[in-house]
Formats: sequence, C-alpha cells, structure tokens
Amino acid sequence: MVIPVDWSTPIGTLIGGAVGVSATFFTDRARWRRDRHSQWAMTRREMYVEFLTALSRGHSNLRAVALDRNTSVDDRPGALYIALDDAGVWRLRQSLSLAATREINLLAMAALRALEGVRDALIADPDTSGGDYLRARATLWTANAEIRDAMRRDLGERGEPDPELT
Repeated sequence: MVIPVDWSTPIGTLIGGAVGVSATFFTDRARWRRDRHSQWAMTRREMYVEFLTALSRGHSNLRAVALDRNTSVDDRPGALYIALDDAGVWRLRQSLSLAATREINLLAMAALRALEGVRDALIADPDTSGGDYLRARATLWTANAEIRDAMRRDLGERGEPDPELT
C-alpha cells in the first residue's frame, strides 16, 4: 500500500525561502550600489573642491609675486613659475584625470591654460592693473566659472549658473 505524500508544504516552503533570499539579495545589492554611488560622488566633490581651491591659490600666488616689490625684474619670471607650481594645481589635475568626466577634464585643462595665461601676462608686465593682466584674469574667471558649472551638473546640483556665464 502506497501512502500519498503531500508535497505542497515542503515545496511551498522552498519557494518561499528562495523568494525571501532573492529579495534580500537584490535589496542589499541595490543598497550597496546606492552607497557606492554616494561615496563616489563625495570623492569627486572633494577632488573638485581641492582643484578649484588650487586654481584660486595659484592666481593668488601669482598676484603676490607680481605685487612684491622686493622681487627683482630678473627673478620675477622664475618666481612666477614657482608660485604657480606651489599651488599644486597640476598635481590635482592628474587626480581629476582619474575620476572626472571627459568634459570636466577638458575644462580643467582650459582653466589651467588660462592660469598659465595670467602667469605669462605677469611675466610680460607685472602691473596687476594693466590690460594684458586684466584680459588674462577675465579669461581665467570665465574658465573657472565653466568648470564649476560642469562640476555642479556632474554632482547633480541644481541652481543658477555662475554670474560670469550669464
């Protein structure tokens, strides 16, 4: 005599367990991705702030050398090169190349070229009220505003564009 076996309870338990484990796995995976994305955005934000700060520091360093009346005319070009190097902007540009989008990397190069333009204008004429310097500074400010705007977009920030862009 064969005793009928009711398989519905063990099969239901197995299916319920599989669904529960799968749901937990997919929920944990989604949480991991969200946390990873958040950490990556925080890393990029920190890199962006460091780079923008170095750009500002580079400009300030260049102005300080140009305004320093104790620096001789012969020493000024070397001092301006050193002032820009000391800002660390090139080192931070390398960090951006690993983490930032192509657009931001191109804008970072444009901002660096604009900062070099300020340096070159001050080598030619250290007058910070002169036309060459003021034009180079305006180019730097526009490049700086463009990269800030792109960085905000990359980080998902909303808001008005920089005044230099309007």
